[in-house]
Amino acid sequence: MTNETTLSASSVAAHVAPMERTHFSALLLANPNYFGNLKNSVYPPIKAFSGNTTYEELKCVGYHPDLNVLKAVVVVKQNSGYGGGLCSAGTQEYVRFFLSFDNGATWEDQGYASFNTHDLTGPKPLDYAVTVKPEVGSTWCSKESLPLVRAILSWNVVPPSDPNFVPVWGNILNAHIQIHPQPLYVLGDLFTEAKLKLSKDLVAALDLSAQIPAAIPKKPTPGELLKDYANKGVQVHRLLYPEIHQNISNPAILSAQAAYGSKGSLAELDIDIAALIAAINKTQGDTGYEQLDCVGLDPNGTANLVATLTIKRPYGYLGSQCQTGSTEYVAFFIDWLNGGGWEWAGTTQVKVHDFTTIPADGLRYAVAQPIDLSKHLKSCKSGPVIANVRAILSWNAMPPSWNPNYVPTWGNHLDGRIEIEPGAGTHIGDYTPYLEGVCGVASCDVDPATGFAPGERPFGGSVSIYGFIPGAPKMGPTTQYPATSGLPRYRVSVRQLPGGSKQYLNDSFGVTLEQQIGAALPTSQSVTQSVDADNYYPYLNVTPDAAAGWQEMFPSHLLAVWNTAGKTGKWEIQVEAYDPVGNVQYPAGSLACLGLGTTMTNLVIDLDNAAPLTSLSITGFSRNGGPVQPAADCGSFQVGDVIYGDYSVSDEHFGSLSLDIEPAAAANGAKVKLSVDGFVTLSTTSRSYPTVPTTGESGQWRLDTAGMDPCGYTVQLLSNDRTIVNCTSPWENNTAFVGFCLVAVPAPVG
Repeated sequence: MTNETTLSASSVAAHVAPMERTHFSALLLANPNYFGNLKNSVYPPIKAFSGNTTYEELKCVGYHPDLNVLKAVVVVKQNSGYGGGLCSAGTQEYVRFFLSFDNGATWEDQGYASFNTHDLTGPKPLDYAVTVKPEVGSTWCSKESLPLVRAILSWNVVPPSDPNFVPVWGNILNAHIQIHPQPLYVLGDLFTEAKLKLSKDLVAALDLSAQIPAAIPKKPTPGELLKDYANKGVQVHRLLYPEIHQNISNPAILSAQAAYGSKGSLAELDIDIAALIAAINKTQGDTGYEQLDCVGLDPNGTANLVATLTIKRPYGYLGSQCQTGSTEYVAFFIDWLNGGGWEWAGTTQVKVHDFTTIPADGLRYAVAQPIDLSKHLKSCKSGPVIANVRAILSWNAMPPSWNPNYVPTWGNHLDGRIEIEPGAGTHIGDYTPYLEGVCGVASCDVDPATGFAPGERPFGGSVSIYGFIPGAPKMGPTTQYPATSGLPRYRVSVRQLPGGSKQYLNDSFGVTLEQQIGAALPTSQSVTQSVDADNYYPYLNVTPDAAAGWQEMFPSHLLAVWNTAGKTGKWEIQVEAYDPVGNVQYPAGSLACLGLGTTMTNLVIDLDNAAPLTSLSITGFSRNGGPVQPAADCGSFQVGDVIYGDYSVSDEHFGSLSLDIEPAAAANGAKVKLSVDGFVTLSTTSRSYPTVPTTGESGQWRLDTAGMDPCGYTVQLLSNDRTIVNCTSPWENNTAFVGFCLVAVPAPVG
């Protein structure tokens, strides 16, 4: 069973990418709305074309309530059309997530993640995954929060924070998820929820901000289950399966019960246990309650095998959110295509519960299992490393790690195909640090001469620095934060070029530490990364061990957060690591571009911490086609007048500018036009780099008020540069306004 109809190798190899794919970036540079997928764009479409899934398709979306992670699985279908071979930069597949708590009426942007794709020969599809941590809030266990999630896949273009954006290459997927009840309650919120009004004395005496742990969920007895599920359409052998499976699979329990002639926890029930066992034995691979939908590999940070599953019914999961519920186990196996067959890669799980009702499309969950790929990394020159992956879903019974062909009672198995990104192989005990990049931009994509990210973009604000130590030891389940014994240490330094002195970063920053100890339920906790007396941070991304469990940090591989306020120009970043055993310092600096087989010593980035400087003014007007007359800001004009003005934007790394008029509704479609040659030629309402020089420009603007309503108006100059600020948006300056009053043409006298 696979999660995608596999294209034959011959049909894929024969595919030739069309011009709309091979020249995609150039077409958008000439006309951002070339494909007609941008609403309200000033650029006319040339060829209506969007939502194409010939090359990549978003297949599944899911959520893990305990870890608070949204995941999506994307299949890549073709051999070519991805920007070049394995040793090239390739192209990016972006997935942006949104959440709606009112069934799609409004949406909240949750950010995006991406992965790299290349032209690769061989069978398709290949299955990839991405992950983001959303802002979901929390709820009482007695309240059901089942929001709608939307994911938008877009090839080579970051989807904007518009939930209605339609990608040219890619697609949109909606799914419902479950938000986990909060583990702690604020005392004041409890009184509010209970609608209790406290006296002034009690308010003064109590700490209403104190947190109270939620009650430990109760596990219903078999008798309580049968009573609670009466007339809900759930088979009795489903309800009692956990008890029967536990008795059958545990020799100690079975022996004790046999010695005393007891049925154990089922003794209280007047029920034919033999008939139940017979019904269970006849049930194999039942997907009426839950079903595995997708499997893939998230290559970002600590590589994770990802699976998504659908819960199909409101009942049959052994209790509500205020009870223990039941467990969906997913075991992963990998076939490295070397004749060795399937290898167990770990088993993880997610809790599920009953709900009064669920959406028609069910509830979508996701699980992930970190995996050690260090032994399978190769240079891009060696060709792609492809492996088969299998996921086995089993309700309330853990699949055996030794049986990749296990058929669960409830659940199913799913096969996929994954690509292992190029890299340098290493061995445990080699603590050389690898500097991956900054703000999601890979080290090898930063120009070492200019310090720019692609698009000639500098950095500013808070700069997140990413890297890892692939030779970090496999750690057992007792390794839990804040205990750092046996962990490597690292420190990050920066210096201004040329000739600046080294400065060690020591700012604390928050991360989420996720752990699974053995076969236990994965847990998540917020921790703070802080330096020791020598400016070293503990390294928390230890190598996963399928048997013992795993520990990983989110954002994965985040080494430091550098506050660059007030700093400009080129700066060099270095990473150093210490062996936790011999306390031996490994060489300062790190390797990058591992897949390309090249070595970069450290990383140079350019900093820009200044927003554009702007000015805007009204200089004149003309009436009835007459000559231009002088005018000033806040003047009064008649409908039909043409208003003139000047604008300027200056910046070291100019991005774009535009002029808007408000209120837009009263303007009835009137647009401010821009020019840099005194209106010998008219341009559009916006200007951008590289048409505009990197230092910005000064020019003129003109507004024809014919057709506008009499009203008070403002013209606003919107500007930004190309800086990656706080790892997201550029510096903006939208403070330049001019106002004017537009009055009706006076009626003729007499």
